[in-house]
Amino acid sequence: MLKLLLVSLILTGMTVLIHGIGTLYAVLHIVRLWVRRHYGQKALDVEMLIIRLVSCLLLLHLIEAGIWASFYYFSGTIASFETAAYYSLTSYTTVGYGDVVLTGHWRLLGPIEASVGVLMLGWSTGIIVTAILKAYNSRLKLTLTDPDQS
Repeated sequence: MLKLLLVSLILTGMTVLIHGIGTLYAVLHIVRLWVRRHYGQKALDVEMLIIRLVSCLLLLHLIEAGIWASFYYFSGTIASFETAAYYSLTSYTTVGYGDVVLTGHWRLLGPIEASVGVLMLGWSTGIIVTAILKAYNSRLKLTLTDPDQS
């Protein structure tokens, strides 16, 4: 049980670290693009930035689930990496089909990964909502000051 707790804390820490650093750089990149290119002045500018942000966040989630999958595979808990990735993604996203399950004392890692996944997906949702609000607020201000820009 102690080994399980230690492994889950390490995997959770790695997930949070990747997500924290990744979201920071994604947001900074989007802000730099916004400032440098004066986004929001043309049709679909805001939407293209949101697509970039969402794509970056989805890539982070895949990397994070991949970290868990790598543990499952390299520890011998799941025999093939493809199955480990499938199990990890269904756990991380809380889909949990149940067709692949961990055995023995490792079976608690699935619900732990699901809890971590929910938190990371919530974190990403908060970032997306904030980005959309900021971008649309900026677009609204631009439209109100110069109606020809809409």
